[in-house]
Amino acid sequence: MSIARFAKSQLYDSGRMVVMFNAYVGENMIACAISMEALQDHFENNTRKPVETFNRHRHAIERVAETLIARQRFEADGSILIRTADC
Repeated sequence: MSIARFAKSQLYDSGRMVVMFNAYVGENMIACAISMEALQDHFENNTRKPVETFNRHRHAIERVAETLIARQRFEADGSILIRTADC
């Protein structure tokens, strides 16, 4: 599965404690997220500004998401969740 592109928008979901972003494979959108734990453990996250941390490390995070998509490591709902062990 080859990623056509990643959307430039992202959103912090405080209920799930993840930063959410989207990948596109062909015309199909895949919801992706990175956990706060992964941001803190691997990307020096300031917990008050997770979106800024995501943007500073966007390229590396997107590469992890791309790897998980290629391996078809989807959650039950069809999304990708990057956990600390994935980085």
